[in-house]
Amino acid sequence: MPRICSIILSVLFFWGGNRGVSAQDNSAIFTKRDSPIGIVSFGAAVTSGVLGDGKFIDGYIKKSGSEPFIFPVGDNGALRPFSVGSDQAVGAYYGVNPAVAVTSNPAGGDYGVLPEGGPFSTSSMGEGLAAISTSEYWDINGTSPSRITLSWNSSSAVNALVTNRGLSKLTIAGWDGTKWVNLPANVDATSLFGQPSTETAGSLTTILDVVPNTYNVYTLAALRDGALPVVLVSFTAVAREHTSYLEWSTSEEVNSSRFDIERSDDAKSWQLIGSVAARGDGITTPTAPSQYEFTDRSPLGGKNFYRLKMVDRATDSTDEPFAYSRIVKVAMDGLSDWAVYPNPVAEKLFFSPNIRQNLASARLTDAGGRTVYASRAVSGDGIDVSRMPTGLYLLKFSFTDGLSKSYKVLINR
Repeated sequence: MPRICSIILSVLFFWGGNRGVSAQDNSAIFTKRDSPIGIVSFGAAVTSGVLGDGKFIDGYIKKSGSEPFIFPVGDNGALRPFSVGSDQAVGAYYGVNPAVAVTSNPAGGDYGVLPEGGPFSTSSMGEGLAAISTSEYWDINGTSPSRITLSWNSSSAVNALVTNRGLSKLTIAGWDGTKWVNLPANVDATSLFGQPSTETAGSLTTILDVVPNTYNVYTLAALRDGALPVVLVSFTAVAREHTSYLEWSTSEEVNSSRFDIERSDDAKSWQLIGSVAARGDGITTPTAPSQYEFTDRSPLGGKNFYRLKMVDRATDSTDEPFAYSRIVKVAMDGLSDWAVYPNPVAEKLFFSPNIRQNLASARLTDAGGRTVYASRAVSGDGIDVSRMPTGLYLLKFSFTDGLSKSYKVLINR
């Protein structure tokens, strides 16, 4: 059936409230894919809309707003939507082999290699990946983190991609400039098409938030046997009595080794501050989540950013596979540079980093003037006072610059 409406355009805006995408039967809107690209731009109030084969945007879409939005993109006559909630995200679908990265131009002939940075070798893969789709890829751009959802249909040949091992072996991969990187993902029970996900058609979503600009392009990929990811259900961090309390839970752990806790003051440069062993024993137990916690007893003054490095056991001679969680933040704006906490104290007494780093000596005396504790250094583990009698004590610090400070400490149980 001939296409009723085919439009090649530069920029098209939709700003109306609560408007979905609409098109006549077998109609499509085309935008220019090479520089300068054409864009169909949707305002924040526009709702998601999935159309059908022959009824989509063949080119780039831009969406304002941070709510997840289904981008009705396609190429070469096929609809293949994706979803992302990154404000001002821009994306397009390419229904061609990423190792070639050349698609047809509706104005005639073919485009050159697109987008910039292509082609994207399907044989260059990072840890945990067994195969990369040779059917399609998505160019998704954005600066704010969001989960990313990709779709497939029968032409995606998902069964062949995972070598008939089931959808549990399907994942999302991003091209980092030299190789494809596994981005752990779960198959959606209800797909972007509104139907249950099957081998024939469906969608899957990254487990963790991704900043779209982190990777050049995205596509479907197959996991190696034994490469199932840790499924992180939640990860939170809160300020608690001059400490940062981190808590997370997982619903699946297969071949998991440990969680490394990393901290930063700018979300760019990271420092390892601790590790927690994983409880997974190689058995997937989605109905029995594992709960974890970690306390940073020496947080930085001001902003503290935390992330988890989820490390798997090495299955061969290669390095241990790992993936990062989303980043969480704790503000310690009220934390004094010279804090002693908690006070009153029952078990352990802790000190701010400024005290520990500049300390020459520490002395704790009881009400009778007797020394019950003395040291030239204190660690982040604090002082154990659990066996000391209750009462009022005097804690005196001498510092390397010659200054001294004293604190009254109440031990109370």
